[in-house]
Amino acid sequence: MKAHFFDLDTIVNIDNKVWIIDKNNPNNPIIKISQSDFNLIRNGVYRSQNQRLSLNGTNYWFPEDLMNQIKIKSKRIKFDLSNLGFSMQEFSNSEIIKELDYEINMDLFHNIKNTTDHIYIICSKNNKKNYEIIIDKIEDKLYKLGLEIKDYYFISETFYNRDLDEILYKKIRIILQHLVGYKTEGDKFIDNEIERYDEVHYYDTDLQNTNIKVNDFLKTILDNTEDFLKKTIISEINSIQKFVYINWVSPNKVNRIQSKKTLLEYSKLIRTFESFKYYRK
Repeated sequence: MKAHFFDLDTIVNIDNKVWIIDKNNPNNPIIKISQSDFNLIRNGVYRSQNQRLSLNGTNYWFPEDLMNQIKIKSKRIKFDLSNLGFSMQEFSNSEIIKELDYEINMDLFHNIKNTTDHIYIICSKNNKKNYEIIIDKIEDKLYKLGLEIKDYYFISETFYNRDLDEILYKKIRIILQHLVGYKTEGDKFIDNEIERYDEVHYYDTDLQNTNIKVNDFLKTILDNTEDFLKKTIISEINSIQKFVYINWVSPNKVNRIQSKKTLLEYSKLIRTFESFKYYRK
């Protein structure tokens, strides 16, 4: 049996914006900025431009052109620069989300239509309620292809203050637990069986998330697992070949999916490097 795990961002193109608001008038954005621009501001990339503002009690450095836009608007619509904040309405307010323009990429499912393969959706930005209308439309379109979604994993309750390494680790844990047939709890497998697959395909639009060493994650989790269960899982891996296909969904419609195949295997070799942070959450 095969399973396909899609990050929701691979299926839906939706241009959520981060709002800069006057906290006295939070429902009317002063300016909207892209997710990428917000992340650059949050990470202090523009500190050298010396354009500082305090939002939500935290100092941020803005690019000069954006700061000029804010200053011009402050004179025109009369708001206090010391009373600004970031708002995630387009990520957390279901009423606003349903009004946003979006595109559903159904081409990703053409190779598995009318199969018995299982489909899972991983949402790493918000909860199901906020995307319920979009998810309903995805399910309707999949039904027409003879497919249905087996289950959903919502691994982050908010877009704001997300730890991307932790989110990636959670995604890989989900994939691994379905390959070995046991659930995970923090950084170990537990004696609680789950749907098992011998072949798992994972799809992501973030190229960095596809450059992962699955077997390094497997070793870390197995080495923290109780001995009796660790031996059971290793025996399963050694007796049945299990494969992970990590698929980068590129914006190139001609070469849409670039895939990397990995045989799941446990190595007793001690790693002398650390590629990722591992979490016990």
